[in-house]
Amino acid sequence: MATTVKEAFKEFAGNLNITDRQETAVANCKANVISKIKAKLKLHNEEARVIGSWDRDTLIRYLSEGDVDVMVVLHYGDNKGWDTPDGTSQGLQKFKSILDEAYPKTPCGVYRNCVTMKRSEFRLDVVPAFSLQAGGYTIPDTHRKEWIPTDPIAFADQMTRINKNMDGCFKPLMKMVKAWNRDTGKPLRGFHLECIFYERYKDYTQAYTYSSMVCRFFEALPGYLSRACYDPITGDRVDAYLGGSDPGSDRQKVIATAKKAVSLATEALNDEDKYPSVAIGEWKDLLGEFFPTYG
Repeated sequence: MATTVKEAFKEFAGNLNITDRQETAVANCKANVISKIKAKLKLHNEEARVIGSWDRDTLIRYLSEGDVDVMVVLHYGDNKGWDTPDGTSQGLQKFKSILDEAYPKTPCGVYRNCVTMKRSEFRLDVVPAFSLQAGGYTIPDTHRKEWIPTDPIAFADQMTRINKNMDGCFKPLMKMVKAWNRDTGKPLRGFHLECIFYERYKDYTQAYTYSSMVCRFFEALPGYLSRACYDPITGDRVDAYLGGSDPGSDRQKVIATAKKAVSLATEALNDEDKYPSVAIGEWKDLLGEFFPTYG
């Protein structure tokens, strides 16, 4: 509970953080999975690391609705037989067989780039990878039937740089918009949102109040959703799942949802100074259950 909008957003930011118990559960699961795979396959000296939203610290507290990505780095010399079109599937199937044997009661499936384990608290995506001498990695893509380049560490470093430039406000701001996305039925994929955030804030050198930044982000969001969006590291397009711009398309639907958010955020921002209790209620209506109530 809070009596000013500034206090409410500070509490909101804290409410979205992953808990210590969740951090421990992920760390233990990662260590156990790596030990099982290492017992069957030779790994690179780097062995493995958690990547994705977890590594970038942009996951919100409902961990059960998200996934944690663990990249397992294979020793190339001992596993180079998988560095072929058919090897993209063969490597994933081998990972699945190891995990099925180690965790017979845990549902486990093979997907495009990973093997997914459905744990009670979260999904764990286990991604095989080869390290590249020039930097970065390759991971299997069973749709393209090739090992594709990626560098999740480089993207995480960029996110950390922006967060530092914005006095630690960038990542909490992103989580706030992810909370809105969750409350509206998740029309946008998390990585797509992160790429939009990168594009918008990559050159920022300071932060403003959370309420003003959320409002200005929503004002800009329809424009970002109207055009193509690309992974800043690999150059892959990340918004194709929304389809085209035809009336009734998923893209047009989420643009309409974003425009509604603009209206609600503007109203809340305008009420902030004179009617803080009203503004806090309006922000809660927009941003969802993790936003505190007035009092």
